[in-house]
Amino acid sequence: MTRHLLTLTAVFSILCVVAQAGPRSCRIVFPERANNSPKSAYLFDGNKSIPVTLPSMNLSEVIELPAGDLTIAMTSREINDPKLLPADAPLLEIPAAMADLYIILTPDPKSPEFPFKMSALNAGGDALKPGHALWVNLTGHRIAVELADLKISMDPMQQTTSGPPLSASGYFAARFTYQQNGEGAFASITEQSWWYDVRCRHLGIIMNTGAKLPKICFLRDFRTPAADDANPR
Repeated sequence: MTRHLLTLTAVFSILCVVAQAGPRSCRIVFPERANNSPKSAYLFDGNKSIPVTLPSMNLSEVIELPAGDLTIAMTSREINDPKLLPADAPLLEIPAAMADLYIILTPDPKSPEFPFKMSALNAGGDALKPGHALWVNLTGHRIAVELADLKISMDPMQQTTSGPPLSASGYFAARFTYQQNGEGAFASITEQSWWYDVRCRHLGIIMNTGAKLPKICFLRDFRTPAADDANPR
């Protein structure tokens, strides 16, 4: 325990110096959150704790983090000293080149302090442009997607990006099928009419829920009031 705390203290001390270049932004989503899971937590950036919400079918508030190579921890209580960081708190390394990201929470019963794991999805620069979508397949199935005329294929536990399904904002047909455990014929998951906004970024998550069919979560990442007001409810 003492060695662990000394190591973390050294790491966070270095990162606090490196991370003074400026802020970076992130948003959190908790797609597989159970009803009894916490709805809030703290992100410790090596210097201070930041209170954050843990939404399931929506994105959290925009959170500013220091720039540079960074390791953050998630805790159930406020921490303002690296020496007090719980030994089993989930950690996430963020490289300096990742200026904007999504943090995906998934269950991890091996962590008693906070039984979840953090994963980073790069959304900065050209990684995810306005009007484009980032897709994450959290299932063991192969997923096939049709968005208007776009066709996307994802292997189990894979992520990919897709371009605009339309040339301007509007409704489009979204059709999802899956090949269970990557074998056999494809079966339908859902077919819906979705709204596309050319001015925002999109995050799509395919996940297991314990039911027979995977669940689809499609989120629109608005960063301006004008774009948000234009989004049909």
